[in-house]
Amino acid sequence: MKKKLIPTLCLLLLLGGITIGHAQQAAGSFLISGGMDLIRSDVRGIFQKAQIGAEINYFHLHHLSFSGGYEYNTEGPNQITGGLRFYPLEAAFIRARALVGNNADLGLGAGYTYNFTYRMRLEGMADYYVQNQTLGARITLAVLIR
Repeated sequence: MKKKLIPTLCLLLLLGGITIGHAQQAAGSFLISGGMDLIRSDVRGIFQKAQIGAEINYFHLHHLSFSGGYEYNTEGPNQITGGLRFYPLEAAFIRARALVGNNADLGLGAGYTYNFTYRMRLEGMADYYVQNQTLGARITLAVLIR
């Protein structure tokens, strides 16, 4: 009985936080961001490879956004991205992105948003790229436009 009680309480608290939490962004707003991967598991030396990206997120709901972007790679093909973000907690998000082009891949990740102001944000995130079996950590600077 006790083994089932703790996970059930955690799930109820999480779901309650989703429904009563205050949104960081309103439905219909855009989040424009640009950043770079600080760490990647496929880099063999310092400054051997860089991946820089730009992304636009459209918030369909305050906790769900759809994104499109571009990834620039110094070692490998550049790619167009499309994906989504889900915010189960106010500042934390889960994301999935399809990287389209040569060496296509699927990126699954999670991140955290730190608000400098209502419109200016710093985001940190980690992604796992399924096809290449690579892990990356990224930092971005984002601006919210209503």
